[in-house]
Formats: sequence, C-alpha cells, structure tokens
Amino acid sequence: MRPLLCLALLSLSAIFDFSPAHSAVRKKEPLSYSFWKPAISAKDVYQKFISFHYLKSFGHRLFWIEARPEEQGRFVIMKREKDGTVKELTPKGFSARTRVHEYGGSSYTVYGSNLYFVNFSDQRIYWQNLNRPSKLKPLTPPKNTDGSLGKYMDLTVSPDGKWLVFVYEKEYEKKENLNFIAAIDLERKTLLEPTILASGADFYQKPSFSKSKEGENFAWLQWDHPYMPWDSTELYGSRFQNGKIQKQRKIIGGDKTSIYSLSFGVDGALYFSMDWPGLGNKSFKNYYNVYKYQNGKMRAITKDLGEYNELQMTDRGLLATYIFEGEESLRMIDLKDNTTKTLQTPYREFKFLTANKANEWFAVVSGPTTPPRILNLSTQKTIKTAYKLPVGKENIPIPQKIKFPTQNGEFAYGYFYRPKNKNYRPLPNGLPPVRVLLHGGPTYRTSISYSSDKVFWSSQGYAIFDINYRGSTGYGRKYRDALLGRWGLVEIEDVKNGLAYLRKKNLIGSKSFVSGMSAGGYSVQRLLTRYPNLFQGGASYFGIGNLVTLQKLTHKFESRYLVQLIGSSLEKNQAEYERRSPINHLKKLAAPMILFQGSEDKIVPPENSREIANILKKRGIYHEYYEYEGEDHGFYKKENMISSLSKESAFFKKILRKR
Repeated sequence: MRPLLCLALLSLSAIFDFSPAHSAVRKKEPLSYSFWKPAISAKDVYQKFISFHYLKSFGHRLFWIEARPEEQGRFVIMKREKDGTVKELTPKGFSARTRVHEYGGSSYTVYGSNLYFVNFSDQRIYWQNLNRPSKLKPLTPPKNTDGSLGKYMDLTVSPDGKWLVFVYEKEYEKKENLNFIAAIDLERKTLLEPTILASGADFYQKPSFSKSKEGENFAWLQWDHPYMPWDSTELYGSRFQNGKIQKQRKIIGGDKTSIYSLSFGVDGALYFSMDWPGLGNKSFKNYYNVYKYQNGKMRAITKDLGEYNELQMTDRGLLATYIFEGEESLRMIDLKDNTTKTLQTPYREFKFLTANKANEWFAVVSGPTTPPRILNLSTQKTIKTAYKLPVGKENIPIPQKIKFPTQNGEFAYGYFYRPKNKNYRPLPNGLPPVRVLLHGGPTYRTSISYSSDKVFWSSQGYAIFDINYRGSTGYGRKYRDALLGRWGLVEIEDVKNGLAYLRKKNLIGSKSFVSGMSAGGYSVQRLLTRYPNLFQGGASYFGIGNLVTLQKLTHKFESRYLVQLIGSSLEKNQAEYERRSPINHLKKLAAPMILFQGSEDKIVPPENSREIANILKKRGIYHEYYEYEGEDHGFYKKENMISSLSKESAFFKKILRKR
C-alpha cells in the first residue's frame, strides 16, 4: 500500500470521526444523513466473527467447518457429540479447505472413528483419528507422477467403509486441468495416486452412495464446456462394487437441462431437483422441482412455481429449501402422497440441511435480525451462534422487498433498507444517499440475513439497495437465463431503472454510490463508465476491468463462462469483449473509484485490477487502489476485511461531503 495514501486516510478519519456515536448530546439530533456517525466501527463489524460451512451428521455426531478471519482465514473442523460436547479437530498449522474449481466445496467426510479432510496449503487428503485427533497422516502424494497437483472435493465413503470417493482435479502448470471421479482404497498400506472411476467430462460434482443393495447405488453430476452447472448438467448412475463403477449410464440431463441437488432415499430411489430452459413463468418445469428416479422410471414429485434447492432425506420425508421470488422457506415433502408443508420458523435462510441417526434435523439458519447459527430444527435449540449482535435491534435495518419495472416490459427485484440509527433523525424533507450493492456470480442472489456490514452503512446515513437483477437465481430459469449473452447490459439497466423507481417513490435522494465484488465489481465499473453521471463514486472488489484479460488468464471452471454471458467466444468476437470491457471506456469516467484486490486471486487475477489502476494513474483520474498480499478471491483475513471496509467508507464520505 502507498504510505502517503494511508496517512491521508488517517488524517481524514481524524477530521470526520468515523467512530461510533455514544454521546447523549447526539441522541435524536436532527442532522443531515451525510454527517451521521456509524453505530459500530469497522472493527466491530468483524469482532469475533466466524462463519459456518458444510454442516454434516454422522451417526449421532454433528460436524461443521468454521471459517475464522482472526486466524488468517483458517478453516477448522468442529465435532459435537450426542451429549452436546463440542471439540475442535483441526490441528494448528492445518486448514480444511479445498481449491477444486478454485471456489472449493465440501472438504471432509467421516466414517466411524475416521475423519478424512483436505488441507489447504498442500491440497492433500489427510486421515485423522477422531478418538486421538493428534494422530493423522496424508493419504495422497504431494505431487502426481505426471507433475500435476492433486486437488479433492465432495469426499464420501462407500457404505462398506473400504473406499474413499471424491471429485478429483489434476492441476497443471501449462495446460488445462483435468477432472474426474476417483477413489482411494482405504485398506492399502502404501501412498498411491487415486484410482480414476469416471472420466471424459470437463467437470464432476456430488458423488453419492445409496445404502440400498438393489439397483444403481452410486450417482453423480457432470457437465462440459462451455456450460456452467446451472446451464446444462447430466445425472449419471451406476453400480459401485469392489472399488469400481459398473454399467454407468446417463439417467437424464444435457440439452441445457440443469440438475441442482440429489439425495438417495432409504428405498434406493434417487431424488433430485431439475429445471428446463425456454419455458414461461407459469410452467413448473421453469423452476427447480423435485423428481424421483427408480428402476429406470422417473416422475415429478413437486410441480410448484418456485425453486427447491437443498434436499435432505428424513424419517418424515424429504426436507428441502424452497425459494419463491427470492424469498426462502423450509418445506417437508411427504413422499407417500407428494404433498408439501411449509415449516413455520422465524428464520429466512437455511443452509447445509442434515439429519442424524436419531432423526433430528439441523441447518445453518439466519434472518434479517439474526446472525447465522447452527440450529436443531427438531427442537429449535441453538447449538452455536456465529457471533453476537454488536448493536441493539433498534439499529438494525429491515429489508423491504421491491419489484420494479425495467426494460422490455420486464420486472426485476431487490431489497431496500432505510437508514437507521437510534441517535439521529434526518432533517425535515431530507432524503438519504443510497449505496447500491451488486452481488457476485453473476449467477447468484443477494442475502437478506443479518449483516453487521449493513448496520455499519445504514447507521451512517445510507439507504441500501441490494438488487437481484435479471440473471439472479431464485426466480426461475427464464429469469436466470435473461443474462445470457447480455452481461454488462441487462444488470446495469436494472440498476438504473431500480434507482429511478426508488426516486419516484421518494425513498432516496440524488446522491448514489455503488459497490460490488467479483462479477459485481465488473458491473460497478460498467455502471461508472456507461452512465458516468449516475453515481458519485464506486467500489470494485476484485472486479473485472478487461474481459479479454480475464478470458486469457482465468481458471478452468469459468474459462468458457464468458461464452455464455457475452454470447460468443473471444476468438469469434473479440470486438464485443472489448466493447463491454470498462477499461476501454475510462475516458467517460466522471465518478471516483476505489479498487481492492487479492494478490493470489486465480479467479479474477490481479492483472485485471492493476490494468485499471495503472491507466487511472497515468490519466490523473482520482482513484485509490489496494492490493492485499496473500489474499485470493474474497478476503479471509480479519485485518484485510477491516481495512477494506474502513477505506471504502472514508472514500465515500469524503466524496459525499464535498458534493
């Protein structure tokens, strides 16, 4: 970082005082939104902050991973026994995180007293004894004989306990990675490379076993370039016997059919969610609905106009998350008569559904005023909370769902948060500045769960517009596919029309800022260069400034993603890639921009941000650029989370108070 710039920001902080407001004199003081002080500091946002991932049940025990920013982003496996005892399993110096597809995924599994996990630093699989956690050893070699690095994900053990099966990626330095379904013989004595079970596809996911001894007892998902898994997926089934898959065949998929989740029933039937392209919003096939496959026959279990995502078999039926117009709930599907029932709960988001041997159900849950927690859904008892609320609920903004008209007679969605701080009231007839949030992906959706980050921004006088532009998930296939061929066009039109809608409703003032990460960072740069007078400033976190650079440098998983999003390959239409690259329109830039980047990012390589920063510097355009050493795609270290949030806030406040 530049020392002079850091000193300038420290001076700015001293002048404007970004610390929380505690003085009684400030209470209910009428004051311009621009001069509200946040109810919490950037340090408070990430104070004792952890996140939960990959909650799983094995027998009566419950396991999960904790991501810990205070420990340099280390991923730690935790175990909870039947009696409620919780124990940390991952030794110091280890982190249970995989780099498959660079985004990673599930990095561990359990069988009996054996824990198998992927270690982040060397990407090897390790065995660990649950009764003696200090006893562990590697099961995979440091490097393969062909020079590639082995990477592993979605670990699972065969029902007989003899085979560890997983998604296997071989990473090469000078050619595209290769992906497989592979296995390790757990009875072997020597360190050998995994045995490949399935090959030929570009990508694999979710290898799964059935405990039934009849029919196809093993299944997985696969797909090929140029598609992403939500574009076109194939479901395969086979017999698994003696460490080999036999009589494998495609059950369904391909032809742009997308399959999302899968789960075997106790009877050996395979349940999965699936949608089809090219259908209207009134067709149930436009949405992820649940299907059953058994003995060569398939039928629809649900026919709703909403999305079933996670599936978990229980003693009462199939537990599933259900999303309707972006709103998430929890449903139980009775497999006897295919009826569904919404489970009443105060929470609004549910992840990592699992059920234990005692038929108790668990999930990571959260809500607008509730930080993430591991919850026993059967008893409604909290097992562990990610962190405590740093403020009272009187300072927490509540999301207001909005639906607004956009281009071509279509509609888009989002959530609006009003400024909220118990110490202030706005000036008469005052309208707040707005901070627009653009989610990543871009094929993803925003979260309405509690976030201290939102409290930080809302309590210092900003309204928040968190948009689910066309192309977001949770609204059906037609809505999701609206971005195909039109990325860099559709979402920025939706932002522009969303702001017009909010101003028409007299909810925001004339001043607006925009922030986004990854794909959202790209859209930030597109907005600032396409509509230079729409925003007063923008923040791009590991965003994409040059689509040509991205296409040449990015990793295998997304190396053909742009073919779908732009509508053609770089080789066939480089001119279109250049037209939609913000770096080629910087002369139109009128609003200051702050950029953040991780030096080890393999998804959006740092060359993207460096290119933009260098041009802005040469042209004398006001900006700030921060590159954090050792961070990859997303910041995992507490000090960098605090630093970037503080700098973005100071940057926007400086602009806001000058204009």
